[in-house]
Amino acid sequence: MKAKTFDCVEMKHRGAEKVREQTKDMTPEQELVFWRERSCILRQRQEDAKGGHSALEKGKSQRSS
Repeated sequence: MKAKTFDCVEMKHRGAEKVREQTKDMTPEQELVFWRERSCILRQRQEDAKGGHSALEKGKSQRSS
C-alpha cells in the first residue's frame, strides 16, 4: 500500500481554521459582507479558469454594441 502524501480532510480542517480565525471577531453583519466578497472572488476565479468573462464584463460589451 502506498504512503499517503495528501490528506484531503486535513486540508479541509486547515482551511476551516483559517476562516474561523478571520471571522472570529466579526459581527453577523460583517461576516455576511465577508462571505459575499469571498463568493464574488470565487466566482471570478472560476470564470477566469474557464477562460470566460464575468457577467459584468459581458453586460458592458453588450451595451457598447
